Amino acid sequence: EILGALLSMIIVWMVTGVLTYLACMRLLHPDYDIDATVMLITSACAMLANILLSLILHQTGHGHSHGVRARERVSAPLEKPALSNASLRAAFVHAIGDLFQSVSVLISALIIFFKPQYKIADPICTFVFSIFVLATTIPILRDILAVLMEGK
Repeated sequence: EILGALLSMIIVWMVTGVLTYLACMRLLHPDYDIDATVMLITSACAMLANILLSLILHQTGHGHSHGVRARERVSAPLEKPALSNASLRAAFVHAIGDLFQSVSVLISALIIFFKPQYKIADPICTFVFSIFVLATTIPILRDILAVLMEGK
């Protein structure tokens, strides 16, 4: 479970790194074309899918149950919070990161659709997204490393 969460964080950081690299290349070589209509459709579909996934993951991991089964679990031993929730938290943050990426692409697509000369909005939104991803994944990575190092 913890290794799966670590792998998820590594994948998120790798994708973020590739996107940041591509955004830098677009700034250095501004002779690229963007199809804003395709960006709008793709980002809107991705945004809806990520909203649905985030809601599903949030409902799965709200930490308690309702009804008779909740009373039965009271006597069960509790696991370490970092162990029991790290993978779910990593998946949730991954979905939220993808959601913000989709929103970022949607915003830049809208800007480019109405003002094609402002295609620089695409790499700028990528940089903003990258900062958000790093800020949200560091606490989870800290929890993962604490479990792997058997720390507290």
